Amino acid sequence: MTNEEKLNVFKRELSFIKNQDIRDITEELIKDVPDYFFEIPASSTGKYHPNYALGKGGLVRHTKAAALFANILSTPNPFNFTSDELDICYAALILHDSRKSGISDEAKSQYSRFDHPLLAANAVKNYFNFTEEFLSVDEQAKQIQMICNNISNAISSHMGQWNTSSYNPDIILPLPETNIQKFVHMCDYLASRKELDITNLC
Repeated sequence: MTNEEKLNVFKRELSFIKNQDIRDITEELIKDVPDYFFEIPASSTGKYHPNYALGKGGLVRHTKAAALFANILSTPNPFNFTSDELDICYAALILHDSRKSGISDEAKSQYSRFDHPLLAANAVKNYFNFTEEFLSVDEQAKQIQMICNNISNAISSHMGQWNTSSYNPDIILPLPETNIQKFVHMCDYLASRKELDITNLC
């Protein structure tokens, strides 16, 4: 896929992000997402997600649903987020499953990777590859890295209480601790519920 095609997929969700710096960074990160992400279902086995998130493009529809729930909940705003904090939530939800089957198209696995929150979080955190020396003298780079770190932290714990697996006993995913992490997990959870059928995911 071209970068333009990838961005067009999330045109609606990117419009939720009000802070231009956060939106620009999110767009750069979307361009780096493997092509397979735009093709695979949300669940490789079909067990854990609603029908609209299955089949070709299902993971994209799941991602859109998670961002939609965040946008709906931004009105009551139960955690009293600032506008920038909400923007971090939107960015994290757009990118939370971006390495669901591996870090690249070449490394794509047949099934979902249990450590995919860590793979996605690290991809965001390390994308710009700033050195500590450069960060110490460049304020803009420091700001970009802070935004990436905040998005990364929100992604890493999106599995919530389902942070261990008998199939991968050596991996323990972080639990949500901050309000942003809890909100991202909650929106992802709602988007995984089979009781909720979402149809307007254009």
